[in-house]
This record gives sequence, structure tokens and C-alpha cells, in this order.
Amino acid sequence: MKSPLCFAALLFSLTACASVSKHNANTHPTARSVALDRKNCWQAGKAPTLVSVMQTAMQTPLEPEWVRDNFIQTFGCAYEEVDIEKNAIQAVYRAILQSLKNRNVTARDELLALLRSSPPRPDNLVRDYTIYVNMPSSGSNNHRVAAYEVKILQLEVVNTVESPVAIWTRVATRFRHREDHYRALPVRKEKSDFVRVLKKAQRILRLAERGRYEDVLQMLSTPNARPVTLQNGLDDLVFGDRLHLIDVQYPRRYFPAIFLGKGIILGKNPNNEVLIMKFGEERLFGLRLDFRKVFRSDLDFEIFGYKAPEAILQCLFLKAKRKTSRRTSIKF
Repeated sequence: MKSPLCFAALLFSLTACASVSKHNANTHPTARSVALDRKNCWQAGKAPTLVSVMQTAMQTPLEPEWVRDNFIQTFGCAYEEVDIEKNAIQAVYRAILQSLKNRNVTARDELLALLRSSPPRPDNLVRDYTIYVNMPSSGSNNHRVAAYEVKILQLEVVNTVESPVAIWTRVATRFRHREDHYRALPVRKEKSDFVRVLKKAQRILRLAERGRYEDVLQMLSTPNARPVTLQNGLDDLVFGDRLHLIDVQYPRRYFPAIFLGKGIILGKNPNNEVLIMKFGEERLFGLRLDFRKVFRSDLDFEIFGYKAPEAILQCLFLKAKRKTSRRTSIKF
């Protein structure tokens, strides 16, 4: 049994930490602007969400002259970096990949290397590219390689909730040679699969903000979930991965947790309280993370390289921290 002196010291230490955290949350300008002034993490002044921007942009019809020349239209967006050029490259890359997927062809070139060597920028005149693609074989047809034209029709910087330097793009693509166009007609008319992934992730993050832990678990609890081995450590974790929080006192008792990104997870403590915390903080609640049992429910987050916006994660964490501080101060 611990001595009363040790217990008192521990109590004082925890109280001091809670007071410091609360003081920092109330005095730090970023914490005030993010955690206090927002009614929710998806409201940032007049900035729209990237999903709403894309939904509006994707209503733009392809110009008649491009339609007559057998072009198809796809869209892309990016917000992950603080650098405009890097976001522009990623947005165009996603739009081109969508076009190739729609036409059921694959790129022979290293697309990212090509875009990085001649980067598209909102203020750059480089808007046209020619790549080579592999066409699906069709019986006796030995024609497997085709030239593919890419024209960037729009490349816009927009201040969104996710980032002040988010980029969206509208791209027109076609086979350079007419005979290739007739050999491989478009098989899909999807404008942007990535926007569909953004919508699902946005629903998950909004549910997390409202403490709807069970609803998030339900969205990610699928029979197709597969175990994941973290060969490269925590860098292998993907948004939506399910982890285990084990009760230290009762090791057979565990709680599912959801990885959101930037070392932040959504979970519960033994008192059945919903928590949004960083790796390591689970120990404050008598829990430990078991990285031997990681399950990936939605492969789309991995395939599209989805990463939750840092601004949203910061807001979720700070708001949850304030709630936890209030509960802690009441207990003490």
C-alpha cells in the first residue's frame, strides 16, 4: 500500500498538471482561437470546407470544344502540405489518376516525378502534359501503349477549414490519337473518388467531435477488416485503423480505439468516458495501447493516402482536453 505522503504528492502533481494544461489552453492564442471561439471544428470564420468547395466545382461542365475533341473531365484536390506547389502537384496527380481509372488504363510514367520536374502552380504557365499509358489487351490487339494528353483547365488556391493553401483542380484528358480513343472508351464517369473518401472521413471526424464513439465504431466495423502489421512502426498507421486500449488492472478488459492521425486517437476510458488523446496519454487513465492488434477497416483511406487535416485534429484535441480538464477539476 502506498504511504499517505506518496499519495498526496501524486495528487498534487496531477492537480498541478491539470491546472497548467487548463492555463495553457486558456492563454495560448492558438488554443483560444481554435478551442474557444469555434462552435465546432468545422467552422473557421467564413472559410468553407474543402468538400463543399469540390461539390460546387464539380458542377462545372466541360467546355463544348473539349467535349468535341474527346476529352473527359476529372477533379482533384489537396490540403496536406503548407506549400502551395506541393498541394498543386498532389491535386493534379489525383485528378490524372481518376482519369486513368475511368478509362481503365494505367500510367507507364512516374507521374509524380513528371509533375515535380515540371510542377503545376496557380501562377505557372505549365498546364499541358503528355504521358504514356498501358491499354488493356483485347485478344489479337497488340497495341498496348498510347499517348495520353493532360490539360489543366483550372488550378485554384482556396482558404478552407482544412488549410489556407488548399488546392483544387479541374483537368481534361484524352488519348492523343483518335484510334486509341475508340479502342478504349471511358468505362466510368466518376469525377473524383477522393471527394467520396473526404466525405466519409468528414463524417467520422464530426462524429468524433460530438463524442459519438459507438457511431464511429459502427462506420468502421466491417467484415472486410484485415489485421495490419506495423513493419515501419507507427508510420504505417492509417486514418481509421482500429487499435486496442487494454485496462492495466484488468488485462482481459479492453476498449477499441480509432487512429485519427498525428498520434491522436479516439477511445474510451474505464469510466466509459469518450476521450480524444495523444499516444502516451492513455496511461493517465490506467490504459495501454496494444499495437499487436491493429485492424484496417477501410482500404480507401490507405489507397488514396488520406490524412486528416491537422487543423481539425488540433481543434478536436483541444476541445476534448478542455472537457477532460473540467471533469478532472470537478473530481479533485
